[in-house]
Amino acid sequence: MRVLNSLSEIKISRILRLIWIEKKISRVDIASRLAMDKATVTKITSELALHGLIREAESGDSGPQGGRKPVFLELENDFACAGGIEIGPEKFSCSLLDLNGESFFEYSENIDIEEYARLGLLGYFEKAFRIINKYANDNKKYLAGIGVGLPALIDIKTGKIIQSIPLMIYEPVEFIKAAEELTNLPVFFENDARCCCYTERMLWKDYSREKNMMYVMVQHRPQQPVKKSPKNISVGFGVVLNGKIYHGANATAGEFRSMLWNPSSQNQFVNGTDCIDKISEAEKVTPIFQELAKNVAFLVNTLNLDIVYVGGIDKIYAEEIVKYIREEIVYLWPYEWNKTSMVATGMISDKVVSTGASILVLDKLFSVPELSGEDNCSTEFYKNMSAYKWLLNARLFKN
Repeated sequence: MRVLNSLSEIKISRILRLIWIEKKISRVDIASRLAMDKATVTKITSELALHGLIREAESGDSGPQGGRKPVFLELENDFACAGGIEIGPEKFSCSLLDLNGESFFEYSENIDIEEYARLGLLGYFEKAFRIINKYANDNKKYLAGIGVGLPALIDIKTGKIIQSIPLMIYEPVEFIKAAEELTNLPVFFENDARCCCYTERMLWKDYSREKNMMYVMVQHRPQQPVKKSPKNISVGFGVVLNGKIYHGANATAGEFRSMLWNPSSQNQFVNGTDCIDKISEAEKVTPIFQELAKNVAFLVNTLNLDIVYVGGIDKIYAEEIVKYIREEIVYLWPYEWNKTSMVATGMISDKVVSTGASILVLDKLFSVPELSGEDNCSTEFYKNMSAYKWLLNARLFKN
């Protein structure tokens, strides 16, 4: 660790993040992209390779003038993995991703109402953690951290859940501290809709580009994990502004209630009802989808968003909402030229939240200290060192 300790941690973190984003990149391109001296890049990457965090991949093509072929660098996928957990009122899901964001394990199970009443959120978190930890250990994968996606108001600075009606949490709960004590690993959490933003961002070919995006998470589920809880449509937004997940002044960005709502409204919509047993009930669902589209289109046009993804429900219904949003964007756009926002269905998977929670861990592992900002959850594990250094130390200790 002699060289790593003596070089700028910010430079090392920037190099690692660029390799993570690009998947494969040469030393020459790293130096050019980050405006670093080639000798410095070579020194840092050689030391990272020595410790097993990166490796040389295949060679690229020579330039137009010929010469040596560039050698690409990539992360060593087997060095570590990241776990993701989603806990909702109906089911919990787990995912494991390698360092490049490729999934190699997924699991889901319905919430047992009586068990949830006994265990609570933290007990179900422990249950999910044991599942992914066992799989990682059985397959000799080093688990570097856990991400958690919840239908909740959360404070990522303090690690507290402020409130979650779907999970029956009505007073602030010290979640991150308890979860880290239980797992002895770094734990991060996010609202479930914002986790979906992480999933979609990872699917972009240009993850590092600044984008303005909204994820519209629409679910048809029980409102709480209790017997005979009525099913209904539940909506939340995840927002990315200037390439960064947006939390708002008090972490409530993305919480939704229709702008048409009034005190006599039921649920989140003026067209809502107290119960929708089946999402195929078109006479109840279609007016809600159309009202949702008006709200989304207003935000898309006002904020000039590039991309809108709709997910959380079956593709056939997501496509219906996409259609209504596209129509409303055109209808509400005040200028003669066409609005160019892309509206599409998101990743169609019931693991989109747990996948995003895993990517959240990777995003923290490959964060750059000077760019982390105030939004990063202050995990105890990274108090006295950068994330990559903690990972190296923990991995070496594990061996």
